[in-house]
Amino acid sequence: MRSILPTSIVLALPLALVACGDDSSGGGAGERLTVAAAFYPIESIVRSVGGDAIDVVTLVPPGEEAHEYEPTPQQLTELGEADVVVYLGQGFQPNVEKALESLPDDVVRLDLLEGLTLLPITEQLPGTEGEAEGEALETGNDPHVWLDPSNMQAMADAVATTLAAADPAGADGYTQRLGEYDTALGALDAEFTAGLATCESDVLVTSHRAFGYLAAAYDLTQIAIAGISPSEEPSAKSLEAVATFAKDNGVTTIFFEENLPDDLAATVAAEIGAGTDVLDPIESLSTEQLDQDADYSSVMRQNLAALSTGLRCS
Repeated sequence: MRSILPTSIVLALPLALVACGDDSSGGGAGERLTVAAAFYPIESIVRSVGGDAIDVVTLVPPGEEAHEYEPTPQQLTELGEADVVVYLGQGFQPNVEKALESLPDDVVRLDLLEGLTLLPITEQLPGTEGEAEGEALETGNDPHVWLDPSNMQAMADAVATTLAAADPAGADGYTQRLGEYDTALGALDAEFTAGLATCESDVLVTSHRAFGYLAAAYDLTQIAIAGISPSEEPSAKSLEAVATFAKDNGVTTIFFEENLPDDLAATVAAEIGAGTDVLDPIESLSTEQLDQDADYSSVMRQNLAALSTGLRCS
């Protein structure tokens, strides 16, 4: 499942990095690179590939939602002093992208969506009322690319190429760490492939429309429920539609996000005759998760355990 960054992207990177060859910049000879990461999954990649050779600035604080995040004045200053800024474009974080427009020309901008195959937004469950939870790109595609380990591999390739171009003296280190990270992601992918290979159900019913890439990678079908969110009680019509769908498709577990109130989840479960469990979209880890040394791989494995149980996999 190894993904390689397209040649056109790799060839284009040196043109964008010419400014970094100037020793007067932050990435000059003998100096550590400062790399700004837009939000947690990107931070995970940057720290894994950069290691102790770089300084990392992360914009979105622990536990905060990434899509609408607005950088603080201090962060705007830090962005202007960074050597490389790594983000997802196409309107995923509009306030961050607006900030990038005003940065000095010698700050390298790396949009990790370039070179990836993006998926369209999946339909919500017919018969439910309201909007399904989840962000969309300006193109109408799904932005949650990081929930497929092969996309993480491709994005890590792009990060390593960019850091090596900005810091040629450290290129061997970036390459070595990329290989180690790639191996770890490959092992994670293999666990998902084996763990979800034989399941009684291949229908992933979620309250948050964030798991399309994960579903596509492992031959599942994501169905997003409208109107079931922390701020919106589900209508009787929506509950009836969910109950009917669950019964017709052998669905016994509805997956919610961590922040759904327990009483609402219990109400939904009782109404539709199914259980509930939590899936983490890994957009931002909480302070509690970080204090427990959670990371991208460990939270993905928690998701795998929930899926394996909820889909009745053997």
